[in-house]
Amino acid sequence: MATLRWGILGCGDVAEYKGGPPLYSVNDSELIAVMRRDRAKAEAFAERHGAKRVYTDIDDLLADDELNAIYVATPPYLHCEHVIRTAEANKHILCEKPMAMTVEECQRMVDACHDAGVTLMLAYYRNFYPNIVKMKVLMDEGAIGDVVLAKVNHTGFYNPNRHDLSSWRVDPKISGGGVLMDLGSHRISLLQYLIGEIESVQGYAETVYLDIEVDDSTVFTLRFENGAHAVANINWNVGVSIDDVEVYGTEGCLRCSPLNSGNLTLEKSGEQIAMNQTPLPHTHTGLVEDFVNHLKTNEPIQFRCSGEAGLQTNAVIAQIM
Repeated sequence: MATLRWGILGCGDVAEYKGGPPLYSVNDSELIAVMRRDRAKAEAFAERHGAKRVYTDIDDLLADDELNAIYVATPPYLHCEHVIRTAEANKHILCEKPMAMTVEECQRMVDACHDAGVTLMLAYYRNFYPNIVKMKVLMDEGAIGDVVLAKVNHTGFYNPNRHDLSSWRVDPKISGGGVLMDLGSHRISLLQYLIGEIESVQGYAETVYLDIEVDDSTVFTLRFENGAHAVANINWNVGVSIDDVEVYGTEGCLRCSPLNSGNLTLEKSGEQIAMNQTPLPHTHTGLVEDFVNHLKTNEPIQFRCSGEAGLQTNAVIAQIM
């Protein structure tokens, strides 16, 4: 396959600022068509991002023979249906996170893509941040000795006066959950990438402060098959914004602070060494690059973003909820 020729299913804010631009800025990747029920908004998106065609119906998008890949950027409650329909149309899929509403839906998606012989990739883009990739390299090289512990601290305040408070993120029928599904899914996938398979889970996902129908706070612990532990708190109800990931080993520590940057510090033998990396131009750049490489070379998808890995992430979420 020489070039990925993309269609976007659901061209809202996530596609506008995160997932859309890499589809046409990465080598051997081209944005061809977009679909949104509101034609005027779809046409405006297409004009901003250089898409050739606009559709208002999913069947018309999936019938476009020029497309060989679809970016599913619709809300979570639609992911299962849209991924299965796209697989049946014989097109590869990059699906936004969280993967689906339930583990059973995730399994149906994986099975449909396997049966159709198409690739399913999940948009856990933080796994591709250069500081996280470097952290993983250093861990594998033994820079901090044997890994025994990871810590995630991600806090912020979901302002009740925000215009999107009534949006899909706080409607359980659309999102499937609150801060755990929305932000926690990213961190669980990240910990799986850094440390490996998760053996057991304990935790809480509850509405502690905000007047919403979904959880605004989650705290959980993970035990990995290699014996390492992880502890995490992720909050929509804290008035200070923090986004840190720390990994501790028998000989040192690695810290990304904040995660959404190129900052990386190695602490060892009483010395702190800056190992800062240059951030990607767009959050999804690494995802799309890996997708292109996979389809051109048939090498496995990296960084635990396959459909099977996404299913495992949802299985962990289900145990916490």
